[in-house]
Amino acid sequence: MLTHTLKTVREWLAQRQENKMLNSFSSAELMAGTVSKADFLSALDAPKETNALMAKMAAKRGLRPDVLENDSGRTLLMAGACSRCRQRTLCKRWLDGRAKKASADRFCPNAHHFDDLERLFGADPDASPPSGAPASLERRLN
Repeated sequence: MLTHTLKTVREWLAQRQENKMLNSFSSAELMAGTVSKADFLSALDAPKETNALMAKMAAKRGLRPDVLENDSGRTLLMAGACSRCRQRTLCKRWLDGRAKKASADRFCPNAHHFDDLERLFGADPDASPPSGAPASLERRLN
């Protein structure tokens, strides 16, 4: 009984994180044409763990947790690509350190985005993959 309740609460929290990320985009950002309707709808339909996978991938690549918050258009594009990715199982194994021979540059549809973010913001030597609850991609709007 308790296990079922904990699982339900975890699922609810993960969905809440996804909703926070999607709701953080202002109408101006969406109307500016930086995000297509297809990309936005794809992100809306993204599996619950998309937010956590992107945050873990950023951390594994040595990026600060806030870099995904700096460019909401790019983040939405990345979420859409991540949600449509057919290598999610390999990605999860690679992020957990169980697919050491794999290279994220070869299977991740967002590898070029992470490369760009690393060039723009640099790597954070203290970055480490989040443990437990998924990292938030939430952005605070003024």
